[in-house]
Amino acid sequence: MDLVPSLPDDALADILRRLAPRDLAASRCVCKSWRRVLDSRRLLRADLLPLSLGGIFINLHDLNFTQFLNRPTAGATVSGRLDYTCRYSDPCRYPPRAYVYAHCNGLLLFDHCVVNPATQQWALFPVPPVLPKPPGMHFSKYTYLVFDPTLSP
Repeated sequence: MDLVPSLPDDALADILRRLAPRDLAASRCVCKSWRRVLDSRRLLRADLLPLSLGGIFINLHDLNFTQFLNRPTAGATVSGRLDYTCRYSDPCRYPPRAYVYAHCNGLLLFDHCVVNPATQQWALFPVPPVLPKPPGMHFSKYTYLVFDPTLSP
């Protein structure tokens, strides 16, 4: 037995208004009457909805550069340009390569810094110490990006 059609629009709007923004957006897909109620009362606020994906950074196997792939859009997007990471004042540092080694929670790991493309904030890595190399020993260094939920919001 379907009781939704007998529910007045005001009562339905009052119920739907209590949902979280993401659930409210999903409820537009339930039926045409719900969509009409949501749209006519402007219950959805665009500033509370999750942002859409503007593009992705991709590394093809064995290539030394990263590409930013996106579809043309008229809306606000995150720029794929990362040239702002080249602005550092240490002349001893080598120029960065545009290669994304890893990513985690929206952050990108380069060989010289960690970048947040959404905010255009970045942080250089400290220069690693020079360690003595014992005869017959070989060292490899690898860079990783990890997320610690106890330290990050």
